[in-house]
Amino acid sequence: MQPDGLIGQQLGDYRIEARIGRGGMAKIYRAYQPSVQRYVAVKLISTELAEDQDFQIFRERFAREAKVIASLEHTHILPIYDYGIVEDTAYLVMRLLDGGSLSDQIADGPMALERVGDIFSQIARGLAYAHSKGIIHRDLKPANILFASTGDAYLTDFGLAKWVEGSPVLTQSGKIVGTPAYMSPEQLRGETIDQRADVYSMSVILYQMVTGELPFDSDSGDVISIIYQHLEKDPPPPHQLNPQVPPAVEAVILRGLQKNPNQRYSSILQMADELDRALGRRSGSTGDLMAPTPPVLRTDALIQAQRRSRRRLVTASALIAAVALIVLITLLVIRTQISPVPKPTVEAGAEASALSIVPSSDEIATAQRVLGDGFIAYVTCNQTSEYHATQSREMGDFARVYGLAYRVYDSNTDPYNQLTQIERARADKARALIICPLDAALLDEPLKSVQAAGIPLVLLSADMASYGGVLITGDEYQMGFKAGQMAGQLITQELGGQGRFVILDYPDLPQLVVRADGLEAGVLSEAPNATLVGRYRGATPEFGKASISQLIAEGVQFDVIVSINDAGAFGAIQAMEAADITPDQVMITSIDAEQLARRYIREGYYLRGSMDVGREKFSRAAIDAVTKLLAGSQLPELVLAPPGEMMTAETLTATQSDTAGRKPD
Repeated sequence: MQPDGLIGQQLGDYRIEARIGRGGMAKIYRAYQPSVQRYVAVKLISTELAEDQDFQIFRERFAREAKVIASLEHTHILPIYDYGIVEDTAYLVMRLLDGGSLSDQIADGPMALERVGDIFSQIARGLAYAHSKGIIHRDLKPANILFASTGDAYLTDFGLAKWVEGSPVLTQSGKIVGTPAYMSPEQLRGETIDQRADVYSMSVILYQMVTGELPFDSDSGDVISIIYQHLEKDPPPPHQLNPQVPPAVEAVILRGLQKNPNQRYSSILQMADELDRALGRRSGSTGDLMAPTPPVLRTDALIQAQRRSRRRLVTASALIAAVALIVLITLLVIRTQISPVPKPTVEAGAEASALSIVPSSDEIATAQRVLGDGFIAYVTCNQTSEYHATQSREMGDFARVYGLAYRVYDSNTDPYNQLTQIERARADKARALIICPLDAALLDEPLKSVQAAGIPLVLLSADMASYGGVLITGDEYQMGFKAGQMAGQLITQELGGQGRFVILDYPDLPQLVVRADGLEAGVLSEAPNATLVGRYRGATPEFGKASISQLIAEGVQFDVIVSINDAGAFGAIQAMEAADITPDQVMITSIDAEQLARRYIREGYYLRGSMDVGREKFSRAAIDAVTKLLAGSQLPELVLAPPGEMMTAETLTATQSDTAGRKPD
């Protein structure tokens, strides 16, 4: 089976749609997995490499890569969903990311130092986790660092990883295993390596991020010249290529690039901490793997006491007194450095507008101090819809304005995966949680645990218990009602009030069911003689496409679709495009007013209107609420974010800035 002939074909459970990249060991394809209705990345073995050695050995190495990645579960390591071998083709199935690679970003020249610090810290945590499992990556390079649309970095392609104590047979091919431009001297010499080889490779990547250039390169691309430089030459100091590189950052890079492994950092976390300090950042890279070593308090009096103790016998009472003195000094130091933080008060049953909970400068400062080296974790519903992806980014922007660390954990519209993401966030030392809940019943025990631990909690829902936290919501029924009203008006004006309409719902989430109830009531308020065909699963492009495709396949007739969100509507449009159902045959109204939806509305391409839910107001309210919780302030249990307006062709006519999204075919 030839990989280039796979487009449009089925590979196991995956329908191959397009080739999206190529690596040293594989070609990468975008594929659709109908059984769970999601898009994935499928990596297939390179036939050129397979022909260059015994295929059985290559199969073993490829299968070994799959097992290695499958064993690694970390926020910043790209997860593997599946792997297998079909005929002469081995494949890995991974999460599909849409944020490009570090290679893309480096191509634009030196990167901003703050962004460099963020990327290095994230990848260092993932790499340290792999090292803690006895795994060395062996092929670190910018192409193997990928990004989600939120900007979060993921380490991928452990195809050359090997167990430190594993068999060397699989790598005895007589060739260099890795990418020479990023390889350590000991790896190039074929010597036994440990995690410090990965430290060297990450130092090469760090050098390239801050200068835009490799430390060792050749104009002619001569590999032998590059290898010689790694073995024998010192790199040009980074400041010679980029004068903006601070001396402390340069020192970190050059230590990581030492030829002798013993002169480098002993671990990638040590290097990440040094880089954070060099950048003037709070050091937080070790939080999820090891506890910090407590400082040893030493005063002149104590030092003298220790000297005297070496000259005479210390009685038991003197020892007790010395210990008491140390404890007293410690308590005094702690008391002067850390003031007590009041526990936040959440008033049960109370509600207020999001506009009334903006934190003061004092509350922001307190939140910064309480957060310390920790961070706010947002456990999102998914990152596949523009709404949720943009909301994740907006929250990050608001958190940065307040000087608060923030990370995103993607549930991928999977309620069980959401439980895992919450536990991962807590294991990573998140000190506050914002959650977009997928299944309130499943979340009961985890959220009780969060409440018992006293972790500040914000939930983007009103249809569940607050667990001592704050619920943020809009008027779901009213949003649905307005979108439904417009659909009803279209049925009355263009179909004589006799249209047949379909509702794209999401029964797993009560607040969206309420929204769908509003859609139905809104349609019937304007077109009481319209016929409801039924309510079907939507919420994501995959679900929306599957539901409408099924209706079309069964010959069900409909004139209007009302969707709880734009993402489901986009899937419905894909289904109708595939079935040659034209925009003059079916009209859609929706909720979210994403950029692509606005473009479709202006063009009259299926969508006639979409309700702007005021997403940015939700994002701001979530960060404001969690900031005040960290500061120990009083908050109402329910915070109401004001909705936006219905976006129609008329309201968008004068708007020239909304140009994102593709033009309809």
